[in-house]
Amino acid sequence: MSAPPRELLRCDRLAVGYRGDPVAAALDVSLERGAYLGIVGPNGCGKTTFLKTVLGILPPLSGSVSWSGGRLPRVGYVPQRDAIDSIYPFRAIEVVLLALGIEEVFRPTHTERDVERARHALGRVGLADRAEVGYSELSGGQRQRVLVARALATEPELLALDEPTSGMDPGSTERLLDLVDSIRAERAITVMLVTHDLSIVARRATHALAMHEGRHATGTVAEVFAGDQLQRLFCHPLALVDAGGRPTVVPRPRTGT
Repeated sequence: MSAPPRELLRCDRLAVGYRGDPVAAALDVSLERGAYLGIVGPNGCGKTTFLKTVLGILPPLSGSVSWSGGRLPRVGYVPQRDAIDSIYPFRAIEVVLLALGIEEVFRPTHTERDVERARHALGRVGLADRAEVGYSELSGGQRQRVLVARALATEPELLALDEPTSGMDPGSTERLLDLVDSIRAERAITVMLVTHDLSIVARRATHALAMHEGRHATGTVAEVFAGDQLQRLFCHPLALVDAGGRPTVVPRPRTGT
């Protein structure tokens, strides 16, 4: 019998926020290696703040964040609304090389190994043939895949994505999320995904942290989405239904009296 998955992350009574003002508090979260955590809720509920806090970008206001082995794992991070200024003629491969500590893109100091890793990462996201194309010339979906390639170039143990499908059409959204699924399966990495879309979490994640107006629910997706828990959390009648084999969260019809 194989050993059970080991806990990677534990948050105990964690409060997150800015300048001493909590956005969310009393967060108790446990995450195993190889899990897929969907961090979901409306704008302003603290999703990004939580992610930045557990990654060490922001300090916790109170409580604790503990990583297995006492260290943050190697992280590939795709931040929210990441932008490469269009006035600079970055090629796709140069954007990926930024993850490898390149300081002078126009007077390259990178090694052949760096370039090989960057090209391999672009190949993983299906953009091997776009390496020399200007980043500003790519479609929105292709730009997001370049940013995922930049995260993969660090050979991460944890892939953290903050609203990676924001502004993308449904087809591009599904292709990007399929890519994340395949990367997780191939490399057995842990994924943390911030989204406002409950249905994405229902379809893709193994675990959920649902947040709303200072309240939260956490656990496996089955636990968080069970019964009327979403309705209690979001103060709105919601139901998880099977829409042609795809779990989807929809408004629950109100019953008459």
